[in-house]
Amino acid sequence: MKKQLRFAALALLAGLSFTSCDTNDAKGPIVDLNPGDSTGVNPGDDLRLEDEALLAGKIVSNGAATGAGDFPAWAKGLDYEGTSVNGGFDLELTAGELSDDQLSWSGNVSISGAVKVPANKVLTIAAGTVIEALSTDSYLMVLQDAKIMAEGTADNMIVFTSTVKEPKQWGGLLINGRAPINNGDSKGEASPEIDSSVKYGGTVSDDDSGVLKYVRVEFSGYKFNDESEHNAFTFSAVGSKTELSYLQAFKGTDDGLEWFGGTVNGTDLVSVGCEDDSFDWAHGYKGTLTNLWVIQDASRPYDKGFEIDNNSRNNSAEPYTEARVNNVTITGIDGETKAIRVREGAKGHFTNVKIINAKVGFDIVNDVTINNVLDNKLTVSAYTAENVADEVVYVDDCETCN
Repeated sequence: MKKQLRFAALALLAGLSFTSCDTNDAKGPIVDLNPGDSTGVNPGDDLRLEDEALLAGKIVSNGAATGAGDFPAWAKGLDYEGTSVNGGFDLELTAGELSDDQLSWSGNVSISGAVKVPANKVLTIAAGTVIEALSTDSYLMVLQDAKIMAEGTADNMIVFTSTVKEPKQWGGLLINGRAPINNGDSKGEASPEIDSSVKYGGTVSDDDSGVLKYVRVEFSGYKFNDESEHNAFTFSAVGSKTELSYLQAFKGTDDGLEWFGGTVNGTDLVSVGCEDDSFDWAHGYKGTLTNLWVIQDASRPYDKGFEIDNNSRNNSAEPYTEARVNNVTITGIDGETKAIRVREGAKGHFTNVKIINAKVGFDIVNDVTINNVLDNKLTVSAYTAENVADEVVYVDDCETCN
């Protein structure tokens, strides 16, 4: 409400600058919306960058969006209790790199500890396979130059789950590629938080890490240390020849799907009941994401629908985060959810976004990010906000302004 009152006052003030008839007869203040321009009075500290952005009206709920459409039949809703293994295990795996005779999975598979697909090898997972983590420190990681070919169907999905059907029970699925990132070392590489011996990043934009199709990851979020938890899906520098479609993150304690740089595209992606951000990308991610659904759970913790960053240490780091996002439906918590936060210099282009039940629709943070909006490098078209208190909020970097 405070922002809305400020916007109304600024709009009235700005209106006064356009009501003069003849220059000699002009009355009232001339407000310069671009301080420093010699054509008007510089208002100095009277007009903040966040106010300028509000006046520019670049992000506006126009009611034109229909979102991603009906919640897909292949995905699970909040009332789902998790996938159980029927019968014994056809393959039991412990921590370490997979050997050649462990690269074909079907039926029921158990994993204990960190299981890795080594470079130059291909892991194939058959439709309908259920992979169950037996310990909280379990996860599946695909290393650089390795591939995962996991192709389920709508009626026979591949499911990663845990023995205990509750969040925070294991570490999820992680893929590491050689596509560009903006947080790398002199070789353009970085390491995941959970394993400093592993690398991701490089210069291969069209890197190929395989196929994920009709895959669900349940109950992830194991806390590796005080700073780091596991996502359901983690895509680090994954390249554009990799195929991602029909994926669901279900009731994890960290992010649902997260991208660290890379160029991979994705379509038909669902995040339900995740306790941190449902979707998250940063560090120069440049893919296209189409048909995204978010459902938050009011009975458990939750954070943003989307959290989008460039680079926290250098907001202008290149390549810039600049995803194209088409067809989004976010169902948040009435009066609580911040649906889409963009900060730290990220760019992007959003089309057909529908937000239902939220405190804030778009939350644009940091000067460089706000300037991206003003420069049309962060755009939103076809945007519908239903039961959303503030369709857009800007927060600039001025800590001493009123």
